[in-house]
Amino acid sequence: MIQNQHNSEHPPCIQRTGKILANRSIARGCGEIRIGWNGAEIHPSPGQFLTLAPRRYPLPLLRRPYAYSSADSSGFGFIYQIRGPGSAELAELRPGDETDWLGPLGTGFPPPEPASRPILIAGGTGIGPIFYLAVALKEHGPLVVTGAREANLLPRLHWPPGVHVLPCTEDGSAGIAGTVMDALKETDTSSAEFYTCGPAPMMEAVHKLALEQNRPCWVSVEEIMACGVGACQGCAVSAADDTGTTYQRACLEGPVFNSRKLKWDR
Repeated sequence: MIQNQHNSEHPPCIQRTGKILANRSIARGCGEIRIGWNGAEIHPSPGQFLTLAPRRYPLPLLRRPYAYSSADSSGFGFIYQIRGPGSAELAELRPGDETDWLGPLGTGFPPPEPASRPILIAGGTGIGPIFYLAVALKEHGPLVVTGAREANLLPRLHWPPGVHVLPCTEDGSAGIAGTVMDALKETDTSSAEFYTCGPAPMMEAVHKLALEQNRPCWVSVEEIMACGVGACQGCAVSAADDTGTTYQRACLEGPVFNSRKLKWDR
């Protein structure tokens, strides 16, 4: 079940040290880690995130944010891409190692409207929260459209029955040849409720498609976060309200937003 946190209070977050249950490669330069609850089972919603403390100081200094890709009675998972020293350390973690985590943080995706068809669009590590959402919505028969430049960059995940997956590669090495937007052009989206996470240009294109069809669209923004709890305001994104331009913190009011509430011409 998905809690609509856009109409309710955030669930409390907790800090724990948990043991690594698994760490596997799911694509070139990309992995998925599973961590045990250590007696503190919580129920994060798809779209929420956690932060991890670095294992060695002085670099990296700050905690790193990662969106949940799964959560069950044994623990939780997240997907990471190796980009620097912090994520390179993650790739070295082995079952039994311990790491400090804080979560859940931020807002999650709301449930779909009645009679709508969930269409989920992911690019890059945006596949993490989209995978978790697809599992939660499997009874709704969601369509998941995933994109990458080439086949070995498409994450290898175990999709449950009821979820329809449409992979796309720009070089045509797997699935549909083209981008996720090329695939959506060939898809009936007249009753869609869009959910997306990934590169900003991709999410903006999905937002514009939703506007054209007057359909709801939810985006999970990927911003650099320093504190992850709303204190530093370093992850602010441009938004719009009745008074004009305003700013929302991706870590607190987000990372999930109604796409119509954001300013895309920034």
